[in-house]
Amino acid sequence: MSLEEHIYDFEVFKALVELEIRRIQRYGKNSSFSIAFLYAPELASKVKKNKRSLEEIDVAFIIKDSIRSVDVISPVEEDFVFLFFPETKKEDAQKVIERLKKVLGESQIIEGIASYPEDGKNKNELFERLVEIMNEKLIPVINLE
Repeated sequence: MSLEEHIYDFEVFKALVELEIRRIQRYGKNSSFSIAFLYAPELASKVKKNKRSLEEIDVAFIIKDSIRSVDVISPVEEDFVFLFFPETKKEDAQKVIERLKKVLGESQIIEGIASYPEDGKNKNELFERLVEIMNEKLIPVINLE
């Protein structure tokens, strides 16, 4: 299996979240999943210092190598990624994030997690909750209005 599998741009990421919600609703499953963001500015600068360029080793590939093959990653910038954890409750997603922090050796990672259905019953509600978390933890630059 290639490391490039399940690394998608943000539009595909949003579509996968919507498809998962529809699948759960269609089959009446009592299921949940989580989406998350990771912001690791110091990690990106460490990679730049150790390699000639981020093209040689991308932070997304470092993270992807440390999560399940069914999990999805969507790099937004060199130091900011979104993650999609199918069939994963918020508590379990938090465990994955903590494991990533250990693997990456990075304490300055800022993260946030939103889970379906507790944080949102549709794609918009879920992403709005994640944006609220981002604005609480980062400089508030995102506004959905």
